[in-house]
Amino acid sequence: MLRLLVLFGVSILGIMEYRAGASAETVEYHPVSRAVIEARLGEYNGNDQQRESTLKGLFVEAGCAAQSLSEQPVNGAKLPNVICVLPGSSDKLILVGAHYDHVADGDGVVDNWSGASLLPSLYEAIRREPRKHTYIFIGFTAEEKGEVGSHFYAQHMTKEQVAATDAMVNMDTLGLALSH
Repeated sequence: MLRLLVLFGVSILGIMEYRAGASAETVEYHPVSRAVIEARLGEYNGNDQQRESTLKGLFVEAGCAAQSLSEQPVNGAKLPNVICVLPGSSDKLILVGAHYDHVADGDGVVDNWSGASLLPSLYEAIRREPRKHTYIFIGFTAEEKGEVGSHFYAQHMTKEQVAATDAMVNMDTLGLALSH
């Protein structure tokens, strides 16, 4: 089921490339193994600060170079948004996001480590192939406190970034049913 989630995510990204472009395009990808996806999902332990650090480490493990990985300090949040940029051949953007924070009750695996831990796998699946769009993978902070991280990110986009954005894919609470 987890490999299916990556294939679904890459398919969604491909659809966004197709709809956003003037002509039909294909997003080439290299599937990430089920074992890697499950291992990343299994790293949900700890508080939100540990999750933020883990997410950065997963991006590095997936191949996101230091110059492409950044933190965006967020007003009203203790922790930053985690951002990994995968450059494309144009100035057009596709945002792919998921929040890494969780509520105090429970482990927060479903809501939303399931989405956050998949971000590096999607990055890894498409990073080796040329692409038109620049993909910005964002691990949002403080979503459980009123979508603080995503609102901050959106409010701080330049007019040029907003105009260049063709799609935003938000991944939250993934894999709640058996796949048949």
